[in-house]
Amino acid sequence: MNFKSNTIFVRLVKRLKSLNTYLLLLLCLISLRFQQGPSSFDAVSKNKAIFIYGFTKYFEWPEDKKTTNFIIYVVGKNDNLVAELKKLASLKKVGDQEIEIKNTTLIDNNINPHITVFTPENDIKNISEMAGKMKSKGSLLIAETPGACKGGGAGINFLYIDSKLKFEYKEDAAKKAGLKTKEDFKKLAVENY
Repeated sequence: MNFKSNTIFVRLVKRLKSLNTYLLLLLCLISLRFQQGPSSFDAVSKNKAIFIYGFTKYFEWPEDKKTTNFIIYVVGKNDNLVAELKKLASLKKVGDQEIEIKNTTLIDNNINPHITVFTPENDIKNISEMAGKMKSKGSLLIAETPGACKGGGAGINFLYIDSKLKFEYKEDAAKKAGLKTKEDFKKLAVENY
């Protein structure tokens, strides 16, 4: 009887070991899956894309800009932001206009956008240059560079306050670009110039 119960015990231990091995393997695979997921998700870029789309509701573009696709042009390298904007463009429109996303690392003067987004590596000089070229052409300039609204010609500048994405606004820059702004937009900005 002792031998028989010992044999049963040995079989049970072997089964538990193999079951534990399978469970351990399964847990490892699950943890790898969760580790891969968040690295491809960029919350900051997603939030910026949502902000940028939200801005479209507060500005009125000139009539000649209402007949083509609504072009959002990203100047600089930010693959995550471009991907998030493309996702958004596949789901949303601006009025009746389809949204088209364009991206180049340097300013392309052949692109006539509704919104130009400068990635952080762009300096005030690039933003000012584009502001001069886009005067009265109906293009809102959005930046993420200190001083971009105050002295750079951007209409909107992203900034972070207490680790939260916020923006400042310069109405004069939007007017120079030929855009009309809804009055309640100013209340959304943390700083108005």
